[in-house]
Amino acid sequence: MASRNPGPWIALLAAAVAGGALWFFWPRTAPAPAPVAEAPPVAATPTPMPEPPAPTYPVEQIPVDPILPAIELPALEASDAGFLDALAGVFAQSRDYLVGEFVIPRLVATIDNLPKRSLTRQIYVARPATGELHIADADGRQWLDAGNAARYDGAVEAFMRSDSRQLVSLYVQWYPLFERAWRELGESDRRFNDRLVEVVDHLLAAPEISGPIELRRDPNRPRWIYADPEREAASVGHKALLRLGPDHAARVKAKLREVRALLAGTPLQEPGNAL
Repeated sequence: MASRNPGPWIALLAAAVAGGALWFFWPRTAPAPAPVAEAPPVAATPTPMPEPPAPTYPVEQIPVDPILPAIELPALEASDAGFLDALAGVFAQSRDYLVGEFVIPRLVATIDNLPKRSLTRQIYVARPATGELHIADADGRQWLDAGNAARYDGAVEAFMRSDSRQLVSLYVQWYPLFERAWRELGESDRRFNDRLVEVVDHLLAAPEISGPIELRRDPNRPRWIYADPEREAASVGHKALLRLGPDHAARVKAKLREVRALLAGTPLQEPGNAL
């Protein structure tokens, strides 16, 4: 995430310094008589802030791992190292796939933008995929090479090996910082966990991938876009699943269903206990 722009603060400081200099060097006349003191105005009673609506999916109802050790959370601005260390214990090689600065704020911003059509690189939490995008030529047209899915093998495997209950328990433990980052985005009408469940539902609703995917050159920028206008107009999250390929996308969706059940406060069934 980009650092805070110091420009406004520098401008204010410069104005204060300039004002002080003008006061010191400006020619003075005899001081004017002091004005008659007036009674201070009666302070208006502050309007109470409206209470936010009750959460649809309270974090307090999420079933967590009872052996999770208690920790003292750091401040949000000092949370990167501690959170990444904790996450690496559940999601192997997470440091290889996530940026190392402003991790929780970027996670929150990235999740919030997945159902939208664009996402700026400055707030994106994932590192770029390694390797080159491979294009296949056939019948005078360009297609997304099926071999591109291999670029995501490591990340998908690490995600699938992670324990869903431990992953969500870690999220609950660090949730106060997620909620604070959510508030700093200007959101106050709902809690972040409700938005997270909503975004997971959006990803699960992504259309199934079938058949080859045709590409074409963007006439305005040096990049490839989907030839199908509906695919090109899809959300950031749906396009991400599209790039994973059908096999990876199906596995990721299955994992997301587990995570979604936990986020909504539904305990996972233990193997062998299904009705």
